[in-house]
Amino acid sequence: MNYTEILDALRQFTSRERIDFLPQAPEASPISDYTPIEKYVLDLKNVVKPETAAEDLFTALCKDVLRFQPTRQVGSREGWVDFMLPEPRGEPLPLELKPLFQRDGPDALWRRDANPKHHTAQVKKYLRDHEYLILTDLRAAWFFSARDFFFENKPFAELPFADFFARCRESGSILDTMRRIEDTAEKPELERQFFADLKIWFNEFDKVRWTPPEQAAESIILLINKLIFARTIEDYGLVQYRFTQDEYTRFTKLWEPKGAHRVVPKFLEFFEDFFDEYYDTEIFSQRIWERLDKDPANLQHFCDKLNFVLGVNSWDQTFSRGIVHYNYRRIDEDIFGKSYEMFLAANRKDEGIYYTPAGITAPMADSLVNSLAGQTVDQICDAVSSQTCDFARAEKLMAQLAEIRVADTACGSGGFLIKVLRSFWRQYQRVDQASAWVQKILKPENGEMYLAEMPPNVEAAIVFRRRQNFDNNRKLAAVVAERHLCCQISDSIARNVMTLRLSRELIAMCGKEIDFRKLTGTTRAFPDIKAILGKADSGHAGCGTRFNSRASLQRLVFQRHY
Repeated sequence: MNYTEILDALRQFTSRERIDFLPQAPEASPISDYTPIEKYVLDLKNVVKPETAAEDLFTALCKDVLRFQPTRQVGSREGWVDFMLPEPRGEPLPLELKPLFQRDGPDALWRRDANPKHHTAQVKKYLRDHEYLILTDLRAAWFFSARDFFFENKPFAELPFADFFARCRESGSILDTMRRIEDTAEKPELERQFFADLKIWFNEFDKVRWTPPEQAAESIILLINKLIFARTIEDYGLVQYRFTQDEYTRFTKLWEPKGAHRVVPKFLEFFEDFFDEYYDTEIFSQRIWERLDKDPANLQHFCDKLNFVLGVNSWDQTFSRGIVHYNYRRIDEDIFGKSYEMFLAANRKDEGIYYTPAGITAPMADSLVNSLAGQTVDQICDAVSSQTCDFARAEKLMAQLAEIRVADTACGSGGFLIKVLRSFWRQYQRVDQASAWVQKILKPENGEMYLAEMPPNVEAAIVFRRRQNFDNNRKLAAVVAERHLCCQISDSIARNVMTLRLSRELIAMCGKEIDFRKLTGTTRAFPDIKAILGKADSGHAGCGTRFNSRASLQRLVFQRHY
């Protein structure tokens, strides 16, 4: 049986309410065409422990559908988890299995659907050490996240178990499947919740003494941004899960006997050096230790507030979430940018600082970029198609595209330019897709090796894609950002927020290509963000118009397109 037939057999079997033990005549039909299901029923008939029979069936499903052998009855700090599922891209995932059918007298089995509400304590203890937990009875699967469960006491999603395994088979990764399910789960209160907690985090750190005092707000935003950046890197799987909180706990255990005045500099030095070396952004070039009042009592106060804001010691508290309790893949630019801009605007109106809503900047950016680059990209896509293959013309058009700049000399915290970057990225993805035909020739589905002698059009396509970085998202994202963005930010806090927003957008674009293990030698994770933030004085759009402010840019866009 192939895997789809196996999963169909499982769906049919788990939908049954009752299975009778009838005398087997020679011509009688089997319970299922899938042999492990037959064995499962026979085991229960022979009074095998329901948990053991279910584990045998689950093991067979893993082997036949997902092609791996799960590890059974694995010990953890909080007890024994039924299964650990191997994950090549991260830590193994724990799975708790509940028996679906139980023997009811000598003549039949009855289905007993699992109820996740009856297993709250068990779920909680395993989530203390793991990012996710799967609970299943082979009919349904419930998914739990350590970020949400301690506050909401419920799974973030539920799927038919067979559908879940089908998705895992298609993606080739249980972890990626879990993340995709989590990222699409409805969270209607996420924006409001994140904004409320952002204010709480700021107010808690505001109780610490900073130096100089007049830069306290800037120092607090810088620290929060560092922590959010680190958690974003974790949530995209680019460093191991719980990296920040585990390292903070490690340094606390090592140096707490000497006092907080030793814990704080040791942790901050490691934390900031690591991310500055691997993820070379402006955020980590400025050091928090230099901005703290060094009085021992103040440093102890800082440690207490860092514990609270991170959330490392509050898994059972429900009054607020710490930074580690958010999934920063789900805090997308629209939520993140709006929360920060609302926060900054609310706290800095006395300086006359206001921010443009995303509902205006997004269509404005799309319209502007399409007017500047859309027609050129149309021509490039035609030139690189498999029917045309005019790569000499495509190279000339790419050079024209590279000359387009969009400047925002009243940048605020970068909301408009982030939308511009997204729009340019979509234009480049169009070219990528138009020339992707060559990849199917080089890596056909039948697994053949590269062609011994490449036709000229194939070789030209390979050279074009390599030169334009379409096979390396890390380099491509850097090129797009450095090539097309120009801005000027006079406000230091807004500049810091812009750096974080731009970095987060680049993380989403680059994906696994900026896993810290791949950033060997002098390889940069990101483009030169400092250069992007400092070149607006010479910036101009490719249409030849110099922009002195965002207002003039807005007027031009609306005049042309509305």
